[in-house]
Amino acid sequence: MIARFNQGGTAGWLSVLIEGQRLEGSDVTLLSGSVQANEKEDFRFSELGGLRIQGLGRSISPIQDIRVIWALRKILIEIEPDIINTHTAKAGLIGRLAAKSISHRKIAIVHTFHGHILYGYFGRFRTRFFVQLERILSKLTDIILVSGLRVKNELLGKRIGSEAQYIVVRPGVPPITILSRMSVRQKFSISDDQVVVGWLGRLTEIKRPDRVLELAEQLPNYFFLMGGDGELLESLKKDAPENVILTGWTTPTEIWSASDIALLTSVNEAQPISLIEAALAGLPLIGENVGSVSEVIQNTINGFLTHDLNSRVTAIEKLATSPELRQQMGEAARMTAVELFGVGQFLKAHSQAYEKAIEVHSR
Repeated sequence: MIARFNQGGTAGWLSVLIEGQRLEGSDVTLLSGSVQANEKEDFRFSELGGLRIQGLGRSISPIQDIRVIWALRKILIEIEPDIINTHTAKAGLIGRLAAKSISHRKIAIVHTFHGHILYGYFGRFRTRFFVQLERILSKLTDIILVSGLRVKNELLGKRIGSEAQYIVVRPGVPPITILSRMSVRQKFSISDDQVVVGWLGRLTEIKRPDRVLELAEQLPNYFFLMGGDGELLESLKKDAPENVILTGWTTPTEIWSASDIALLTSVNEAQPISLIEAALAGLPLIGENVGSVSEVIQNTINGFLTHDLNSRVTAIEKLATSPELRQQMGEAARMTAVELFGVGQFLKAHSQAYEKAIEVHSR
């Protein structure tokens, strides 16, 4: 269950998980609300046979949310699941309350944190409220899944759940197809000898796409290829210098096939799926040292961890001026991604987590 199946890393996570579970013989139902006006729903929602829960979305509305809890409760009674696995904060609230309200049916409850809202999203008082809410909800949860060790430690630091509840599950990212570099670059009118820094994500404040424009102004000799859609698209187009190309919604295959370097600028991040995909394409990585980014980027080995404008500029210049370093770090990134983020380990970890959740719930 997820609040909205919008285009992005979480949709990819769920698609790989659901398809893999079904191949293993599990009966899986995908439940979701609707995307917001400035977002696009991932096409895989319909392909996976997703069921729409009317009224469920990202924003909080107490009266509407109570109605959604009762609607979900009816669905759960009809489906009779052994486990409900909620994803994102809003679905985590609605799903866990609905499951706990069904006293005659034992449903093991698993919640997945793909990141958290401990910083970067809200002001101090609102963040404090959500932290307190997550502490309460953790008491209703059998197993908590996180996509990285740092995310786990930060949540535990806020006393959300106990050590015994947590299981770290690394993403499972399928290999991406590499297209002809020349043909993709021709599409965007980029010459083959240009150094291209690729960026892929939602064009929203938490991802800080404005930092890419800032870098482009500092580094006018390099191209910055930005893939993604969101509420900031039009303002970014208005302010973008000539060496920035905003593609709108596109695929990882297209962005990383055209790029020499992969960049991530987020303020808050769980496991950065876009960087893992870039690594599978053999690109060196640059990203902010937040969330579990450091579990993908091994600093000075397969890329660079950054923390401010100067460190971003320095990292880009080091890679842009040395084809040998790009090749060396790109190969190291590819090897790390293949070893740590394969689909097999991802599905196995979920199966073990679900078995443990059933065991915990039955005590």
